[in-house]
Parts: sequence; structure tokens; C-alpha cells
Amino acid sequence: MSIPTSSSPDQTPAKRDKRGHVTKPGLSVLAQGEPMIWLSGGALALSLVMIFGLLGLVIYQGMATFWPGNVYRMELVDDSIQMGEETNRESFNLSIDNLDSLSEQAAERARTAIAEAGGQSVVTKRKQYRTGNFDLTNTHFHWINQFELKPDQPTTPEWALVIERVEWGRFYGEPTRFSLSHWRTISAEEEQLADIQRFFEVNAYRLDELLPPDEPLEDPTDDAPQDAQEDQTEPEAEEPAADAEPRQPTPREQYAAEIEALTEQLTQVRAENVEAFLEDQADSERRKIAILDDGQELEWEAIEGEPNVLRLREITEGPAQSWAEFQRYHDEVRGRFYEIKRIEKHEVGEVSLRQEEARLSIRRQELAHRILIEPSATELYNLRVQAEAILAERARDEAIAAQVKKRFGDDSRLAMLAEGYLRAIIVQQEELLEEQQARRLEIEKLLEDIPPAAWAAIEHYIETRLEVDERTLELNQRIEDLRDQNERIRLIATTAQGIEKELALGDIVRAFPANQLTTLGRLEVYGSRWREFLLDDPREANAEGGVFPAIWGTVAMTMIMSLIVVPFGVLAALYLREYAKPGTVVSAIRISINNLAGVPSIVFGVFGYGFLIFVLGAYIDGGPANAGLPIMPPLWWWGMMTLLAVVAVAAFLLSVYSLGMRRKMTARRSQWVSSVTLLTWVIATGIFVTVLATTPYFGGFYQAGLPNPTFGKGALIWASLTLALLTLPVVIVATEEALSAVPNSLREGSYGCGASKWQTLKRIVLPHAMPGIMTGMILAMARGAGEVAPLMLVGVLKLAPELPVDLTPPFVHLDRSFMHLGFHIFDLGFQSPNSEAAKPMVFTTTLLLIGVIALLNLTAIWLRARLRKQFQSGQF
Repeated sequence: MSIPTSSSPDQTPAKRDKRGHVTKPGLSVLAQGEPMIWLSGGALALSLVMIFGLLGLVIYQGMATFWPGNVYRMELVDDSIQMGEETNRESFNLSIDNLDSLSEQAAERARTAIAEAGGQSVVTKRKQYRTGNFDLTNTHFHWINQFELKPDQPTTPEWALVIERVEWGRFYGEPTRFSLSHWRTISAEEEQLADIQRFFEVNAYRLDELLPPDEPLEDPTDDAPQDAQEDQTEPEAEEPAADAEPRQPTPREQYAAEIEALTEQLTQVRAENVEAFLEDQADSERRKIAILDDGQELEWEAIEGEPNVLRLREITEGPAQSWAEFQRYHDEVRGRFYEIKRIEKHEVGEVSLRQEEARLSIRRQELAHRILIEPSATELYNLRVQAEAILAERARDEAIAAQVKKRFGDDSRLAMLAEGYLRAIIVQQEELLEEQQARRLEIEKLLEDIPPAAWAAIEHYIETRLEVDERTLELNQRIEDLRDQNERIRLIATTAQGIEKELALGDIVRAFPANQLTTLGRLEVYGSRWREFLLDDPREANAEGGVFPAIWGTVAMTMIMSLIVVPFGVLAALYLREYAKPGTVVSAIRISINNLAGVPSIVFGVFGYGFLIFVLGAYIDGGPANAGLPIMPPLWWWGMMTLLAVVAVAAFLLSVYSLGMRRKMTARRSQWVSSVTLLTWVIATGIFVTVLATTPYFGGFYQAGLPNPTFGKGALIWASLTLALLTLPVVIVATEEALSAVPNSLREGSYGCGASKWQTLKRIVLPHAMPGIMTGMILAMARGAGEVAPLMLVGVLKLAPELPVDLTPPFVHLDRSFMHLGFHIFDLGFQSPNSEAAKPMVFTTTLLLIGVIALLNLTAIWLRARLRKQFQSGQF
């Protein structure tokens, strides 16, 4: 028989509510923990909403930036006209006191609306239009409210073009004409005659040197005595006798007549060439305008008989015809535009680099031998250039003189005059050559005592500069030819205000009739804009164009930062977790790491700016003197080197003794020996840093380039090191957690098989901890790629045309500054001269930065998953 006992409240049977939750009498709702669960879930939900809301806003705004919209034409009540794309709209409260900004007609309409509303204000709507044409209107945007518009406005013109230009931003207008210029071909005969005429014109001042003064002519019929002639005053003019001989022209008059005949011959040949050129162009039905040598324009009907036609412009009238011609030629013109950019960026840059290397070779010789030879080398180069120019001019003049003889005969007056001019020219040139030769010998005598290596550097410098000049002249000629071909093709568009603007096709990135585009056409423009954004360089103060240099710089900096921070972070975590014994030093290190994680990022930027650039970078460039460090006297320095050798040997011997006698020494003695060994190594390290920083025998690796710094300025390497220091605590903490997560049974099994501690770490612990280490690297990459404040001080630029990584050896240029997507966002949002135009690009660049970071992280996550899958079988 069971005896009932009194039960306490804690022993009361549990009950279940309607939802199945277990409740006990005496327990409150807070004790169940349900409010905390709901609070935690609500906080999680709110966080997710905020995160996905931000991402949704960035994605929507970023993806919509490049979608082409319609172009509207607005006629306002003050009879002004605007045209552009709608970019924003808003409602606002227009009060009776805020009508001053409106035109008189718009203000009157607003007063009427306010009066009808029976108050002091009215809610109205306004829209922002991107009207462009900054070079004409000095503005990019216009706000227009409903009171400023005429009825039935705005409209969508059929031929409204959106023209995106290399400079001055977008242009909005309608195509009216298309101009295609044809340059007249100059025949060999015309060119030869023009050279001859120019030769005689340039040397006309030498005629007085070749001919004696003209003698006054005597009248053969005048036999009167001299005295009688003197007595006669004011003789009457008499007609010459019929049988009198005609007056013979003077030599000057004869030469002038010959040159005039030459000019007439040139004019005749030019007229024949012009006639043939016009006949070739006569078949075209387009309107034609002739451009003369002086820039004057003549219609086709007024060209006849004009010998000075330089080129002919064919004009295509009408918007449809002009647009068709634009589509026909634009791809060809843009191809030449990109070829010009390629030549300027790569080929011109290559020859400039060769010239700079030749100059630096001379500078190195100056530093090595303590001499000054660069001014003399430059003067020798100038003398060489002048001599070659004189000889080239002589050869050209001799060729012209030979042409004169061949064309007019050896005994002709022009041939004799050309020969006389040539002799005078040669005499003058010989005097100049003798002066140059004397100066050259004088310079060579001054430099006769320099070492042979310095002479070789001077000769190499001169030859290199001559080759560079020739190559540069060739490249400039190619660029000019390509530009001339592009400049001859132009589109004439008319703005909504009736202003005509000639647009060279080479300056037009893209153009499209916005109101005629189908969905497929809009997708094509959308894709073209994205392609430009991802692959081209920025333009228009970074507000337009692409961000390819910023993408390249962001990825390069993040990868280099990861290569630096991961090894150091893993080694530090290995020591702290596996080797270091708990104590004061280890505790201080851990506290320092935790504090380092909380330091503001700008502090790391200041450290990089003050130490990495102005001390370490300056030291690499020009040694201790350039970095502002004291230089130790040679005797003291060698004494410090001797002390360093002694201390280093002592530290090494103590280390060997400590390892060899570890099992025979007592614990106290072993600790004492270890402490002394560590102190000795610290002293050796301090002495090594001192002798390295104050050495009198190191002048830097790039002293020849000073005062222009190589590493003593913002650079990719300093930005990577700064962010590596910033993210180092993240890697250390994550690596320590990964190492502690490896089961001890794996270590014990390895030790049981006879493996040493290092072998166990290398083959067992590190592979199994690798997923956790990769997690730390992912976190470090995510934070480093998004940082901006430190980069503003240590290497990032608003515009850096040279990529930090390219196909030019050594391929990774650690000394170059670079662009970064994070700084690009800051520059667009806060430094752009036109923040309204740059606002959409802020969201697009933000979306791109998020995408780049996500791609880098996904790559690391994929690698981490592979490692985890590989070693998960070893977990037990």
C-alpha cells in the first residue's frame, strides 16, 4: 500500500498549453525564455531586412544607371526650350513667397493655382532633366515644374539624339547635316614647283649679295654738254624716238620675271590639279563646299576657276540621311581613335622610358665617380642634332637646285640663281658646322679625364636620344595622320535652342536616337555602356567612362595584401598557440593583438604615410641620408659590425647549448639560459637594425632618380603592407581558433608514431586547420578590399593611367600608385564637380565593389570547402 506524501511546488506535474509548450506552476514567462527568443528572432529579422534592403537599393540603382530612357522636349511658358532625359521627380510645397525663382509667366500661373486652392501654398510636382550640352549652357541638369510647362508638354521628338562624348559630357540635339571632307591630292609636279618657289622666296634676301647694284641707264641720244644740261631746268618730257633701242631690263628685273613665270606655272599646274579633283567629285549628288587655303568656304557653284582649293566637304542634309552616314562611319572612326590611344599609351610610353633609362645611366656614372656630365652630354646631343639638321637642310637644298637645273636647264637664269643661293647657303652652313665642331672639341677636352664607362654612358645617351627622336617623330606623324582622317568626318547637330554644333566623330563615344529605340535596341545600348564601364578608363572627372584601372588596382592590392598577411598571421598564431608558454610576455602580446584590432583604420594610414613612405621608402630610394637618418662614421660603424658579429655568435652558441643540454639542466637553469639567449638575440637584432639604418656605405637603389622618388611616395606595396597590418589581428585570431579546434587525438596519434612536433604541425595540424585559416583570410580580404581611409594616404590616386600589373617587365610594379574602387566611390560622391551627374555612378561602382569582394570571397570559400572535404575523414 502506497502512502501518499505531500509534494512540494517543484514536484508538481508539468502541464502543456494549447501550443504544446511545457509549463510548470510557479515559472514566469521570462523564465521560459520565450521573450528572448522572440527578441533575438526579431533582431535577426531586422538585421536581414536592413542588409537585404541595402543590397536591394544598391542593385536596383546600380543596374538602372545605364538603362537608356526617352528624350523629352519641353517648351516653357517663357518661350525657352529644353531637351533632355528625365532623371528624377519629386513633389514639393510651393508657397506664395517662393515664386521669385520662376519666370513671370510661370509665377502668374502658380499664383492662380494657389488662389484656387484657397491658401498660401500649393503642392506641385517637378522633374529633373539631364539636358547636357555643358560646353554651350554651362550646366548639366534643369528642374522644371508643372507651372513652367506649356500645355501638351513635354513631347518626344523622333530624331532626338543622345550623344556621349569624350569631353564635355552628353550632348542632346537633332542631326541636321553630315560632313565628309576630301583632301585634294597634290601631284609630284605641283609639290616640286612649290618646293622650288619656296626655296627662292626664303632666300630672296641673298639676291643683294649675289648681284652688284643696278647702274643708272644713259640716254644715247643726249649729246649735250654737261654744263648745258645743268643749265636746263625742268626739261619737257619728250617722246622717245621711233628708231631708239628699247630699254634693257636689269638683272634683278630679269630674275623677278623668271620667278613670276615660275609662280604662274605653279598656279597653272595647281589649277589643273584642282580641276581634275573637282571632276572626280562632280558625280556626287550631295551638296559640296570648297575650303580654300586661307580657310574661306565657297559653294560648288562659285568654285569654277579657283586654283586654291584645299579640300571639299560633301554635305548630307536631313536627319535620317545624316544618321545613316553616322552609322556607316562611326565604327571606323572609333577604331582609329583607339589606335591613337594605344600608340600614345604604349609605343610613346616605351620610347620615353628608353630615354629616361639612358638619362639615369648617366646619373649613375655621376654618382659613382662624383662628376657632373649630364649638362655636357645634353649639349653634345644638341650639337649633334643641329649638325644633322644642317646637313639634312643642305641635302634638301641641293636636291631642289638639281630639280631647277633639270626643269629649266643648266644655263637658265633660275639655275644660276639657285646655284648662287646654294653656294651662299653652304658657306653659311660651313661656318655653323665649324663653330659646332669647335664647341664639340672644347667639351670633349673638358671630359677627357672621365672614366671610359662614363664616356660609354654619354655615347649611349646621345644615340638613344637620337633614336627616340626619330621614333617619336614617326609616331607623332602616325597620330597626326589618324587624327586628320577622323577630323574630316563630322556630324552637325542642332540643339533645342537652335544652336548648331559640329561634332567630330572621333570625339563621340556612342550616339543613339533614344525615342526610336526598341527594347532590343535599348538592351544593346545598355550592354555597350556596361562593357565600357568594365573595360575602359574613366573620363569626365571620373563621372563617365569605365573603371577598369580601379578594378585592376583593387584586385591587385587585395591579393598582394593577402600574400603578406596570411603567412605572418599564421606563423604568429602557430607560435602563440603551439610553442609559447603562458606568461607575462604572451599575455602582453595577446592584449596588443586585441587592441590592434580596435585601432581606427586611419591610424594605420598615418603610420604607413609617416614610416613606410618617408622612412622605409626614402631609405630604399636614397639610403639613410635621404630618409633623414643619422649616418654613423665609418670607424664606429665597423666597430658596431664587430660587436654585432660577437653578439650574434654568442646568441647562436647559447641557442645550441640550450637545445643540447635541455634534458640535463634543471628547470630553473633551463629557464635562465632561455631568457639569456632570448635577450642576446634581441640585442643582436637591435644592433643589426642600427647598423643597417646608419650605414655610410649605402646610397639607395634608386638614387639616380632623385629628387623624383620611386618608393618614397604612395605606392602599391605600401598600401598592401598598411592593410596587411590592419587585418593581421583577424588572421591571428582566426588561425588560433582553427588550431585549437584540431582534436588532440590527432596530435597524440602522430606523436605515438614517432613524429616530432614540427612534423606533427606540418602534416597533421596545419592541413586540418586550413579551413579555419582560410576563414581568417576571407575575413581579412573582405575588410581590406573595402577600406578607403588608409589608402588615401599611402598610394591611391584619383586617376592612375598606368596599371600596377601589366605585360611590361617586371609585370607587377610595386612602386606605382593605383586606383581603387572604394576611393573611386568617395571621389564620385564627394569630390566630383557635378555630384548630380555622378550620383548614379556611385551606386553602380558600389555594386561593382560588392561584386568584386564577393567574387574573391567565393573563390576562397570554394577552396576552403575543398580543403574541408579533403580532411573531414580525419576528424574523430
